[in-house]
Amino acid sequence: MFDNIGSITNGIIAVVVLFGACVFFHELGHYTLAKLIGMRVHEFAIGFGRRLWGVRRGETDYRINLIPLGGYVRIAGMEPGATEEERGFYSFPRWQGTTVLLAGSVMNVVLAALTFTVIGIAVGVPAFPGHTVNIRKVLPDSPARQAGMQSGDRITAIDGMTDSLLIEEVDEGGRAAEAGLRRYDDIRMVDGREVGMPLQLVAQMIAAQEEGRDSVEADILRHSEDGEDVEVVTAVLPLPDDLPAQATPEAGAFVKRAFGVEFVPLGHDSAQSYISERPATQMVLTVERDGRLVDIPVVPKAEWDRVVVEDEQGRLTMSYRSVGRIGVVLAGDTRPIGTAEAVYRGAQNSVDAVTMVAAGLYMMLHGDIAPQASGPVGIAVETADRARVGWTAVVSFLGIISANLAVINLFPVPPFDGFRIVLLAIEAVIRRRVNERVEIGVTVAGVAVLLGLFLVITFQDVLNLVLFRNP
Repeated sequence: MFDNIGSITNGIIAVVVLFGACVFFHELGHYTLAKLIGMRVHEFAIGFGRRLWGVRRGETDYRINLIPLGGYVRIAGMEPGATEEERGFYSFPRWQGTTVLLAGSVMNVVLAALTFTVIGIAVGVPAFPGHTVNIRKVLPDSPARQAGMQSGDRITAIDGMTDSLLIEEVDEGGRAAEAGLRRYDDIRMVDGREVGMPLQLVAQMIAAQEEGRDSVEADILRHSEDGEDVEVVTAVLPLPDDLPAQATPEAGAFVKRAFGVEFVPLGHDSAQSYISERPATQMVLTVERDGRLVDIPVVPKAEWDRVVVEDEQGRLTMSYRSVGRIGVVLAGDTRPIGTAEAVYRGAQNSVDAVTMVAAGLYMMLHGDIAPQASGPVGIAVETADRARVGWTAVVSFLGIISANLAVINLFPVPPFDGFRIVLLAIEAVIRRRVNERVEIGVTVAGVAVLLGLFLVITFQDVLNLVLFRNP
């Protein structure tokens, strides 16, 4: 009971922290640059509606409002139809106004970089190649807890298997070398299905043979010698002549011999993938505890999760699928890093996250990804779930959401900052303010459409939560 109360409390705190930090940093960007330029700022507010609490310092009222959905910075003379004010927004060149609007998204990128930096300093970075699977936490009321698994256990084998699909060595002249595989290639997908251990690879090969094919198509994540992701490549793997009739725990030895490879021992990703693929199916986890090996039978609980699939139009989309969960937080090998490396990696990860969001939106507009989105309800549920895992997961998610907001806020539609940036560009060309009625009309129409979209997304999130317990 107390574990559940603590989880709910942590979840609520995590949601408040995530939304509060994203809004605060975004508005802080607008506020700081406006002040530096010399603009008069009337209000710095978190939330909308009636004022709950606040304090006035100089010419600015700092306040927390009733409705905790966003925030705003009210700069003098910025509203449609407002009269010209001393040190008002429109008393400065349009390019300076543009920088004030861009500063919000810039600060969201900064927040993402800070979160990734903090994670790097706190827990280090994954060691490569990692071959340790530690159980960092066992969740209450989970199959793992019921089976007797403990925090600090180290998983050394699953169903007797000890290999991942991360290639450590490739024999010259073997099938793997002929297919173009290299050292530190990681086989992630086979014929569109996620794999993590040799048994899963062999199962996909057997399925292909039953369909009358003589090869499978594998998506390979290629790593550099120091473990950095380089690229994703596709390789065609021929089916061995002596393919067994069914996939068994001896699949690792078979694949090594048939393809001429050596694999890195079981790792975090491979263990998680294998467990996920076997909902409601008993497996035996071999763990090292206090210097001895213990076999623990456990049945993963079947839960709904969203996975990437191709729809009928060939677009990538998210679909619900039953997956296995045993209720543990797994952690791989890590190595500590200094502050300088953490800052560098944090900035790099932040830029990568923004680039990935922008690329995803482009692919959505181009038709390569099916249109889909998650609203505040979905984000809140995901945040609460991550709070059960730990605050590192929450902080990491905060960085991802902040990077998303950095891009979304530049959309050229009201009420996003991108819309006002477009207005400033138009005004710079026509050398006067856009007509008040036009600006208000477009803004109201845009907000109405956005609210409608918000309601649709929220309804879908709630419906998915009811049907799948996962928005």
